[in-house]
Amino acid sequence: MSLFRKRLLLVAIVAAIAVAAIFYYRQSQRIEVETTPAKRGDLVITVTPTETGTVDTDATALVKAEIAAQVKEVTVAEGDVVRAGDPLMRLDADDVQAKVALARANLEEASARLASARIALPMEKARTAAAVAQARARFEDAKQKYDKRKQLYERRLIPLGEMESSAADFDAARAALEQAQANLEQVPVQENQVKVAQADVEQQAVQLRMAQLNLGRAIIRAPVGGTVMELPVRAGELVQPGTPVARITHMEGLYIKALVDEVDLSRLALGQPAEITFDTLPDRKFAATLFEISPGVSVEKLKSRNVTVKLKLAVPPAFLRPGMSADVEIIVDRVKNVLYVPAQTVMSRDKEQFVYVLEEGQIAKRAIEAGRSNWDYIEVRKGLREGEQVIASLDVEGLKPDVRARRKE
Repeated sequence: MSLFRKRLLLVAIVAAIAVAAIFYYRQSQRIEVETTPAKRGDLVITVTPTETGTVDTDATALVKAEIAAQVKEVTVAEGDVVRAGDPLMRLDADDVQAKVALARANLEEASARLASARIALPMEKARTAAAVAQARARFEDAKQKYDKRKQLYERRLIPLGEMESSAADFDAARAALEQAQANLEQVPVQENQVKVAQADVEQQAVQLRMAQLNLGRAIIRAPVGGTVMELPVRAGELVQPGTPVARITHMEGLYIKALVDEVDLSRLALGQPAEITFDTLPDRKFAATLFEISPGVSVEKLKSRNVTVKLKLAVPPAFLRPGMSADVEIIVDRVKNVLYVPAQTVMSRDKEQFVYVLEEGQIAKRAIEAGRSNWDYIEVRKGLREGEQVIASLDVEGLKPDVRARRKE
């Protein structure tokens, strides 16, 4: 082989190595991205709440103690099903029983005073009336005698001493009549004393009824039927009036409560279907119906204005409990044969909506006109073609337009 050919071969080998190196370098500088094709098909349009919904109920009762006492016995456990009137716990009733006994004794004493006053009143009326009649008769007799003696004395037929004696008898009879009449005027006071005694009996009867009611409150009973959800007190603890001792919920009244942004209010209507998912079974959707839309809008500061909605499950699952979280999608429309992409692939910046696509080995930015949407997908009205590969891995480092990329296998 001639020297010229050897040099030519060497140059070709070096060139091939350089080309291979450049190719390898370019390949190594490409970022790997995950893509998903823009698809065409039917789309269910939904409204989603501004935050996770909550399982709630209006059929619940917070039971509170009505007297101050120590819990003697708790007769139920959390999770028990009770009927209205069933005992939940018993309180120490010794102090209340003592108050009942005292109130009963006070009532008996007041009743005895009333009975005595009622018996004495007619007797006192008769006595004072007789005394007045007797005093009046004595007064009339003394007055006649005094008048006669006065005439005789003026005619000088009797001595002064006899006249003065008659005058003294007359004055005594008049004083006795005035006293008897004064005693008669005390009868209305005695009648009022009977009324006071009657009022005291009524008051003591009320005290007895209150004491008996409190004795009944020593047994705390379920005001409604349902499931015992909470028992925050235990035997031996001291409770005061107003202390919560149990919470009972009627499990058949459970519903989902959620907050929807006011901008979606015009799209909501009673009776619309919805799909609910729970963290307990995240892969299963439960059918529900929108049955209430709040007439007011929340106006809390630093928060968006929201409307409270309530949804009833068609078949509530057995695991449903008040306070559980629930993801809600209210179905407001169904559209056919539209182009759509996953919702997480669409970005917004300065009122512009766009996606990244993989085009001939490079990242390209595509402005789009987004349409209706649900939790998972967004309709694309303009800017994309069916089948184009939309970038799904938006968290890849270095992702931006014109960057070389390859599809992750």
